[in-house]
Amino acid sequence: MELAFPDMPAALQAGRVDAIWVVEPFLSTSRSQHGRLVASNYVDTAPDLTVAVYFTSEQLIKNDPDLVKRFTEAMTESLAYADAHPERGPPGAHQLHPDRRGRHQGADPAQVAGRDQPGSVETLATLAVQDGLVTKQPDLNALLP
Repeated sequence: MELAFPDMPAALQAGRVDAIWVVEPFLSTSRSQHGRLVASNYVDTAPDLTVAVYFTSEQLIKNDPDLVKRFTEAMTESLAYADAHPERGPPGAHQLHPDRRGRHQGADPAQVAGRDQPGSVETLATLAVQDGLVTKQPDLNALLP
């Protein structure tokens, strides 16, 4: 059954579904309503799985370098907070490797995307084929800088 994230905790609590896959803050809501964690999808798929990659265009870097700098700083600050407060995040979120954090501060973000965990991106590409999301293995060299 397809549901929007905000509707999932109520559907689970009402017994209209047996399980839900949610992100924060809906995970915390479900758990506060006696929902039980069955699996942590990303961590259970691959412990070092990359779940987000941020990139921009050369044009934006050139036209608004301050925006790119502030975004990079904000992301670095949020990751540092998450590392310092693992109890505030979803289970498994704190298992990210600290050496991936802040390594590229000051670097051109467009040149960094995908370099931290190329094996992880390959895992996602393989799973996309395996699960029928795409019909052939994506050319990661063409997709990532």
